[in-house]
This record gives sequence, C-alpha cells and structure tokens, in this order.
Amino acid sequence: MISTGNNFGCGAIEIKDYQSEKLMVLNCKFTIDTTCEAYRQASVLEIYVPDMILPKSSNASCFVQANETTSIGTPYERVYSLGTVLTTWIKNKNTICIEKLPIYDHLGSITIVVATLYAPKGKRTALEISKKTPISFSYTYENGYEDYEVCIVEDGWCFLHFVLSDTNSDILDNDIIITVDGFPKDVSVDVFMSGLPHQADGPGSGTFLGRVENGVITIPGPFPVNFGTGYEPFFCFYAVRDKE
Repeated sequence: MISTGNNFGCGAIEIKDYQSEKLMVLNCKFTIDTTCEAYRQASVLEIYVPDMILPKSSNASCFVQANETTSIGTPYERVYSLGTVLTTWIKNKNTICIEKLPIYDHLGSITIVVATLYAPKGKRTALEISKKTPISFSYTYENGYEDYEVCIVEDGWCFLHFVLSDTNSDILDNDIIITVDGFPKDVSVDVFMSGLPHQADGPGSGTFLGRVENGVITIPGPFPVNFGTGYEPFFCFYAVRDKE
C-alpha cells in the first residue's frame, strides 16, 4: 500500500503489507530530514494509509538508524552507523504511529526501518503457536557461524531471528553475505544488523542497514567497528512474502 500522507515532512511511503484479523506484518524504509519543520513539530510520528484491517494494535517495535562522523579532518575520521529500537503501534485503521526519539536529531537525517508484526490490542482468546522451520546458514567469510536461530514461515509472512558470532576480523572489511537455506525466496525487504560496538559519541549500538533477497542477506561493508568479546550482532525481523 502507498501512504496518503504523514506528519513529518516525507513524501509517499511504499509499505509492503500482510493483513488479517489476527495480525498485520508491515515492511518499509524511509529517511527523515530532522531539520524539517513538520518533523520538529511532531510529538509522535504518524503515517496515514488507506483502511487497514486492524482498528488498533498493541505496542510493537521498529528500528532507527543514523550516521555520525567522528575525528573529522584527522587520519582517524570514521563514519559510524548508530541505531536503536523505537516503539510503534496502529492507532486506528488509517494511522501507523512510531515513537519520536530525538537522540539523533542533531545528525540531520535518520532512517527508520519497519519490519514488524502488529497484534490486535486487547486480544483475549488463546494464542496460536507457529511451528519453527529448520534452516541452515552459509557465509562468504571464514569461520562464520550463528549461536541461535528461530525461523517461522507462514503463508503470507515469515520471521527470522539469529545471533551472529564472529571469529574472523576479515568480516570488518567486506560485505556480510549470508545465505539462509530453508528461508523463503519470495522475500525482498530491508533489514537491520544490530548489536555491534561503536566509537561514536552518540547513544545506541553499531547498527547497519542491509537487505534480504532470494534467501540471501547482504549487509554492505566495510564496518568501522571493533569486534570483541561480548559483542554478538543479531538479526530480528518480520517480513511480508511477495504475492504472486
């Protein structure tokens, strides 16, 4: 679906959607100019859309990302990609709300990625449990492996979460490319890799934008971060499966 407007100064936003009376999955990515007057005046970010099935949802989450340049004009100048989590919810059949968190406003631009499942607010019936789908991973760099994974595949949507453990510093200098065997090939959405350390002044963690296409996750490098003990990046997203 295409948004009909918003209160933060962006153009039309294209949103992939899976909708039912039990849940909604939405996927989109958009960039906001934080110097825009409409954004400055907004207390909550609102995206206006055609009628959705859910009249209201419980709180869910999405991601925000921004770039900060440090040590400008020195040999140590680096651009760090920072990110954190935002609360999002369905306010009514025509309004998607996202928390406004101003911690990156001074950087001039933020990117929001919605890869989110929304559940009806006030649901009282028994939950339906989805079955896990077995998957396996292969990497373009040596010694790549994952500690933990959960994959759910349903008719119109899917979910993937895994923790990436790194034992090779070569990962810092190249694109991260991960093939996920068993994951649907009819998914084409923007994703986040979160949980890396960073040396910028801003809050949040090292967080990098990427994409999943045809069962392959690609995060463009290089990565101005130091991998070390206690830092294990992770992926966590819901995705709409492309309709025939």
